Amino acid sequence: MFRRHEGPSGHRRTAVVTLAFGLAAAAVSLGCAGLWDRLPDPLATHFGAGGAADGFTARGGFLGVALGVLLGLGALFGTLAHLGREAPGAQRALTAAGCAVAALLGAAFGVTLWANAGADDAGTVTLAGRQLALVCAASAALGGLGWLLAGPGAPPPVTRRTPAPTAPRLELADGERASWTHTAGSRPIAYVGLALAVAGVVAGVTVGWGSGIGLLAGGLPLALLTGARVTVDRRGLTVTPLLLPRPRLTVPLDRIEEATEREVNALRDFAGWGYRVHSGASGVILRSGGALSARLSHGSEFVVTVDDARTAAALLNALVVRERPAPGA
Repeated sequence: MFRRHEGPSGHRRTAVVTLAFGLAAAAVSLGCAGLWDRLPDPLATHFGAGGAADGFTARGGFLGVALGVLLGLGALFGTLAHLGREAPGAQRALTAAGCAVAALLGAAFGVTLWANAGADDAGTVTLAGRQLALVCAASAALGGLGWLLAGPGAPPPVTRRTPAPTAPRLELADGERASWTHTAGSRPIAYVGLALAVAGVVAGVTVGWGSGIGLLAGGLPLALLTGARVTVDRRGLTVTPLLLPRPRLTVPLDRIEEATEREVNALRDFAGWGYRVHSGASGVILRSGGALSARLSHGSEFVVTVDDARTAAALLNALVVRERPAPGA
């Protein structure tokens, strides 16, 4: 039976990322209300390379799309943060990323409203480069603030037990160094992410970036994070995206009690793919099949689907024993 551990930091991170999207939605609503009589109908919502307007959206439709995107993504990021509360490092990174996305979208919608304010004809509206720089600066600033507000969180209490004698284990000589690494991926998730990203570009070009940016915000990370490199070495177990240096998940040796290989059904055991938290276990689930399973010292399980998991488990157990010898040894 695995135990869940939830601390105040986990709840705080969920609240922070949800509040960021709520504040962005409130700011856009207030801005729209304050500028309503000065806004043309339709609004200029898409701008070409030179900053000139070349796409338009009805005034009421713009507000509906903006609120739908912000509140929808707020619910998504809040749910992911809540589910990821057993992995403080990943939850903190998710909180910062969510705050950055909230600021990016809120500022983009805001500068669009401001650019349209006072225009008699939306066709004459332009978007200056400094306004785009403001959007990027707001995203970076709120992302950093989200990282600080999330806090590192106190590590859960640990017990220090060694792997059972029946667990797979490599024999390492004194002072011998060893590491294991393998890549894992999921083509279906990559295709879904790519499809969402393409749909976002199409929607942005044909309807307006107010509707397309939400699809892009969901599709691009999905497409980029569908492959991972799994590494076992003296640091512990590390999972890193293939195409990006972050986010990186590391489970140090002093948090691991025992590693084994087991079969995973993505839908039955984890209710889906990606980074998952389900029934006292968390992990990176990119497919069904063989997986490396690490039983952690605070009672939960970390799982990552990867080929040759038995070798990885054997090395991980050997490194744990070397790091934490059995009593009386």
